[in-house]
Amino acid sequence: MNSRWTQLAHGVSAPEGPTLGPNGWILNVCSFSRHRNRKVRGGDIVATHPNFPGQTKRLFNTSVDGVTGIPAALAFGPDGCLYVTDEGHRAILRASADGTLAVFVRSPNGPNDLSFDRWGNLWFTDPWGSTIDNPIGGVYVLRAGTSALEQVATYLAFPNGIVATDERLIYAETRTSRLWCHRHLAGGGVGERELFAALPHQPGVEVQGPDGMCLDVKGNLYVAHFGASCVRVLAADGTQLESIPVPGQNPANVCFGGPDMSTLFVSLDDTDEVVACPNPHPGLPLQFCPSAAAATTLAGWLDFIEASPTL
Repeated sequence: MNSRWTQLAHGVSAPEGPTLGPNGWILNVCSFSRHRNRKVRGGDIVATHPNFPGQTKRLFNTSVDGVTGIPAALAFGPDGCLYVTDEGHRAILRASADGTLAVFVRSPNGPNDLSFDRWGNLWFTDPWGSTIDNPIGGVYVLRAGTSALEQVATYLAFPNGIVATDERLIYAETRTSRLWCHRHLAGGGVGERELFAALPHQPGVEVQGPDGMCLDVKGNLYVAHFGASCVRVLAADGTQLESIPVPGQNPANVCFGGPDMSTLFVSLDDTDEVVACPNPHPGLPLQFCPSAAAATTLAGWLDFIEASPTL
């Protein structure tokens, strides 16, 4: 492994959606079961602390009778619950601080990634079943305190990673290797879709494109470039600033954590690892992140994680 990177977790089957939890814990999903990984199965939500790499804990599994869980991403919400996009359920699930699951909202196809804005609105991509030849993927928002979905965009070939800021919404369209954005308008709406950036094509790679993403405090966007063995760093105007090589071909998602939010964590789909490296610019904390919240709001999750069994 490149000396820049350290291994946080290994043998985490088809890892995706890393996110910062309470007290520095990094949570991730295990999307699918793989035969070589006997300890972890598809649907598992797990957590690893950077102070104890390799000692991953299983929190809960999203599978239920009759439904095989296929989770993809995680985010903590304004109510202190953990929200999970799950294609198997074709829904976003809500987990309370003891791992108890409930369906929060159904989606038309099957959701992939999600992002809360500071007002508690939930933005998510809904790609499952969409391809270049069948671009049925969409982007939706569930406004805080409402129950009806609003469609933001459609006719997309696998919309994927997404971030919502006060100024705009940015999301990936994996099959076309493009990133799109919408400006937030007065009154809460969004403007027309605009091209944010197009990632370079990787010759000879069948499945490739932008996947999960996160922001640093300077407004730079970090994009896991699936199939390209790197994380692309883009400026606020979409210009590429840097390409960070990673120790795997298929980085699937990224997040910030660690002391002062100065560590970049990357889930690698092809090596079944979550890896970490220091970053010169701190990450922008996600809305409602437990590590940035008051102790009383994270105590339940912290107790649950620390009491969970180690794999």
